[in-house]
Amino acid sequence: MLDVPISNNEDNNAIQRTWAPEGVKVEKKDVLSHHEVLLRLDGYDPERGTKVVGHRGYFLKQWGVFLNQALINYGLEYLSQKGFTPLQTPQFMLKDYMGKTAQLEQFDEELYKVVDGEPQNDKYLIATSEQPISAFHADEWIIAKDLPIKYAGFSTCYRREAGSHGRDAWGIFRVHQFEKVEQFVLTDPEKSWEMFDEMFETSEGFYKSLGLPYQVVAIVSGALNNAAAKKFDLEAWFPFQGEYKELVSCSNCTDYQWYV
Repeated sequence: MLDVPISNNEDNNAIQRTWAPEGVKVEKKDVLSHHEVLLRLDGYDPERGTKVVGHRGYFLKQWGVFLNQALINYGLEYLSQKGFTPLQTPQFMLKDYMGKTAQLEQFDEELYKVVDGEPQNDKYLIATSEQPISAFHADEWIIAKDLPIKYAGFSTCYRREAGSHGRDAWGIFRVHQFEKVEQFVLTDPEKSWEMFDEMFETSEGFYKSLGLPYQVVAIVSGALNNAAAKKFDLEAWFPFQGEYKELVSCSNCTDYQWYV
């Protein structure tokens, strides 16, 4: 297990490794950005999206819809072949359960609240399928021989992104609604770090299969939330911008969510 970089400055995130398909140069290129490609294919309409939704709203159309659905299906099939059970989750949660998995700052900066008359009926739109999956086995006894339990979570995710104004303002970045497929594993405490490595290896294999150059970054201690003992990001290379941008995060939460 590699050490977590000790720092409050994310500039000190530690690059662990990089990968690119043979013959592909990782360099800034004079090419179209992803949103310009989608616009030319008539697969993306940000102007009408902003009109209907507001800040960072968008519609996917035709080939944009087909591409999004194809990637979702491919991701679910890929994880299914790795022994994960696909699980499509609810899109909102009761406050009691959300409070056991989300961080306090998420309620202020990230989560949308759904008010339904009585306070006890208030719900929160999920920011990730991890949140409802963490409560899936709440109040149940899990037998050790049944571990690990692997889920391929799929959901629409909702994020206010209140603290990200001015960052990645173009294209489909830091939007308020998107679909996501992710790994969620319940495992023996003594094997959690082994499973962490296995999960990230699965993530790398998926993006290698798509031929996307990437780097793996260990996140500094000051950027970890209360749940994560360690977090790696997988950042793909965007040639138009000439920089790596985050696609995947993988955290070991150890026993943080065991009491949900």
